[in-house]
Amino acid sequence: MELTITRHCVAQGTDRLSPLQRALLEDEHRVRIAEAPTGAGKSYAFQRALRDRGERVLFIVPTRRLAQNLASGLVQDLMNSGWEQTRACGVVALWSSDQTADWKAQGIVHINGLRLRQMQALQLGGSDGEMIVAVPEVVSALLVRRRVETGQAGEGVFDLLADFDHIVFDEFHTIEARGFGLAALFARLITAERDGSTGYGRAKLSFLSATPLDLLPTLKQVGVDQEQVAVLRETLVDDGRPLHGDVVLAVRDTPSLRELIHAEIDHIRDEIAAEQQVVVIYDALAALEKDLPVLARWLPDGGIEPSRVLVVNSVRDSIAQSLHEAGFAIGRKCDPLRYDLILATASVEMGVTFRNANLMLMEPGFEPMNFLQRYGRAARRGADGRVIVRLDDARTRRDPWVRGLREWVASHDGQRLGIEDLTTVLSQAAVSSSNRAMAAGSFGRLSGRAAWCAGLYWMLLMDHPSNRRHRRSHLFEHRPDTAKGLYRLEQTVKTLAKEPRLAPYVEPWLKLFRAQALDLRTIEGKIRVVNDRGEAFDYPGVWLKRETCVLDRFPLIDDEIRITGSVDDYWRDEPDRNAKRRWICHFPHTSETRSLPFDDRLVEAWCREIENVDHYAVDWDDYPEALEAAKKLVRLTGLVPGHDPDISLDAVSSVL
Repeated sequence: MELTITRHCVAQGTDRLSPLQRALLEDEHRVRIAEAPTGAGKSYAFQRALRDRGERVLFIVPTRRLAQNLASGLVQDLMNSGWEQTRACGVVALWSSDQTADWKAQGIVHINGLRLRQMQALQLGGSDGEMIVAVPEVVSALLVRRRVETGQAGEGVFDLLADFDHIVFDEFHTIEARGFGLAALFARLITAERDGSTGYGRAKLSFLSATPLDLLPTLKQVGVDQEQVAVLRETLVDDGRPLHGDVVLAVRDTPSLRELIHAEIDHIRDEIAAEQQVVVIYDALAALEKDLPVLARWLPDGGIEPSRVLVVNSVRDSIAQSLHEAGFAIGRKCDPLRYDLILATASVEMGVTFRNANLMLMEPGFEPMNFLQRYGRAARRGADGRVIVRLDDARTRRDPWVRGLREWVASHDGQRLGIEDLTTVLSQAAVSSSNRAMAAGSFGRLSGRAAWCAGLYWMLLMDHPSNRRHRRSHLFEHRPDTAKGLYRLEQTVKTLAKEPRLAPYVEPWLKLFRAQALDLRTIEGKIRVVNDRGEAFDYPGVWLKRETCVLDRFPLIDDEIRITGSVDDYWRDEPDRNAKRRWICHFPHTSETRSLPFDDRLVEAWCREIENVDHYAVDWDDYPEALEAAKKLVRLTGLVPGHDPDISLDAVSSVL
């Protein structure tokens, strides 16, 4: 079964900007939500703001690979436009964990201080625009620093809003409910009514995505009125700047992606011979890793050189650069443009630039938005291409949206349709799978907990040493209703402290509760596995236990395991379904803890456990309001005070 998604373009003015790109620079709304297909050049608008208008941009992206890609690409584009290298590098800064590691290796100790100076101005007195490309955790860490050093106490969110012309959240569909606080802080302050004017600073806030979430209801919950937000969409046209050529979308019923690669090996070889790239995207890390030894035998037989193959996934990207035992290139510093064939997981949905990748073999992803993000990476800039999607009966039965996609392709077999048709089908699938109302064209909506997490983040910032006197007064005045509600609940929980034997536990529990707001994403801890070759790879702990017997065979010492051979020698015959992430849960009335599964049922499990743990510590009949307030804090935010079993309580609570 296959159909063709026809060529589509965006209009382009004499300044080479599309209508959406121009609106991102000129629309007067302080908050903008922008939707455009992949390849439409949403980020390019802000490059032009820097280059042509001398504006300062804080560009926030979800992954370090995307941050590196954007920063290096911006420098190269500026040089291509005639700038000297020194000048181009001088207006671009990268804030990510990779950059932090590089600075530490150079002996730089006060990294926060360096970033604060960059935030104030990359080039003092310069007339060129400037851009900082950052992951959200680094920006948040600057606003809620563990230690406020001399001369830095005055720098904070208000300075940031005043120092930049644009603050951008790219790929905003990746924002988790618990991580919405940073974006909500900016949105609320730049739209707050005060003294006859609107908002603090001069920055405009933009959310960019090809698969947008419906943000308007959540923004309204934190005090941002819909009239203060512009929803911008790119209009597609038949003639203009091409985004994609005619792309055949084919569905194949195949037991595995490995078998699909084998079936298409001649086409893969032909594409490579024509100096095109081929991209293969797996859903499961384990499936890709297990296939590598087999592919190492098949690909050379098909005329494909292993050294011209790059493997991209979260584990292999934990090192800088090396070769897999099979001879494939691995490592985050490998330039994808240099390789003919890329074998990857969802890691390539963002931040990996392909070179004329007109043939893609892929699995559908876990959500409709994943599918569209992957599909949109193929056949860029007007080239014709082919995307082959592997399905099987089990996946089709399990996921209604996959079944609907398959039926849609079957019902239009051999036809030519527009990208809007595919986008509509996937968006409708996302809407129908949700139990919450959302705007047409959206691919999801933040849960109701997002606004409450934003309120908690606000409270954390309001009490931070960098915000004193008038700064705290401004934050207090404009705090969202969710922050007020959480404060009242905290005060109710504090009534437990009236009983002297409970007092030592109440405040630490509330402190630990607030500390959860600093973790913007639910990222599982990693275990470093060192193999016989001395290579160290970071594996998700639960994945390592579920898919391999490494933890059964070798001792774990300080989050590191040294093994004989490689992980490929220790695959389980069947995954260990009992391997689950755990969470050490704390309570406001006792020092006792409970280890509970870290999954969708954690919140309700904690709410049940609070009445069962340490029966003799408190008679809840005497404090019914405190009990309900504690439960409500956890239910509203979805945040359970606690920590990963491999992280000490001291390490968590020292943040505050």
